[in-house]
Amino acid sequence: MNFTSDVKREIISRGISGGAAKKAALSAFVRTSGVLGETGGRRTFYIVSETENVAEFFTSLFGDTFGEELSVARASMDRMSGRDKLVLACMSENPEKLLRELGLLKRGGGEFSSGISRRTVPDEDCAIAYIKGAFLGGGSCILPAEGGKTGYHLEFVFPEKRTAEEFRGLLAEEELISKVVERSGAAVVYIKSKETISDFLSILGAESSLKKFSELVERRDEANRSNRAANCFSGNADKSATAAVRQVLAIRAIEREEGLENLETELKETARARLENPSLSLKELAEKLDISRQAVSVVSSCGWSPLVSRWLAAARSRARAW
Repeated sequence: MNFTSDVKREIISRGISGGAAKKAALSAFVRTSGVLGETGGRRTFYIVSETENVAEFFTSLFGDTFGEELSVARASMDRMSGRDKLVLACMSENPEKLLRELGLLKRGGGEFSSGISRRTVPDEDCAIAYIKGAFLGGGSCILPAEGGKTGYHLEFVFPEKRTAEEFRGLLAEEELISKVVERSGAAVVYIKSKETISDFLSILGAESSLKKFSELVERRDEANRSNRAANCFSGNADKSATAAVRQVLAIRAIEREEGLENLETELKETARARLENPSLSLKELAEKLDISRQAVSVVSSCGWSPLVSRWLAAARSRARAW
């Protein structure tokens, strides 16, 4: 079972308390999953759900809130996702009245209103219930695969942009920062910050999902730290190799022009050790000579560099004379 299903199952198991909060959750669910229609000359609405336990939850919630039924109008398989798709129909004698109570119908009926009615979310409990309903109806939370390069992604899909923007504001009131993008005719509110997704799960009270999420974040962060350490080590190894090559070239130049025998004893021993061990780092070379790494570095910088500079100056002088 994927993480989205885990979170939705946990929201359902905790339930939603209070008449106003239930209406807020229903409003968000119908907003994200509902369509207006007509049957027997009466305007009604349908709810489409790909998740059976979510459909059952809102059927029960609808009955508790309005004393009305949502019945299965038809069931089919979605060709794109391969999942079963349930279409629930409102069987009320006055479905438009119910939609107005949910703040979803324009005056005069006919079509959904846009935006989120403030009377639907008058307080924080109702706001959180609305967020839960939106996630159950049109939300998903994708986690990166173990060892994968994809990131964290939480999103809510709305039929139009105004509602998405106002939902973004609702999230901001809970200190959940999100963005809105239009995609395939819909408006998507999304969050990619792992810290914000963690806060979202905490606000929903999804403790088991939060624990699972936190454990994944910790494993992924630890893997990233290990990779950075390995890359740093590799980078240092590359620098050491480059420095060793430059040292060997410098020693060869000195050997050709002046001979190593003319060098001071410490410098001569270090030069010969480097020629015999071109792949060793300064630390390894120091251990081989039984002196400190700093001493090798000082001898190298103070001895070879001036000699090479002197050799280059002489070479340029000969070139000009020629």
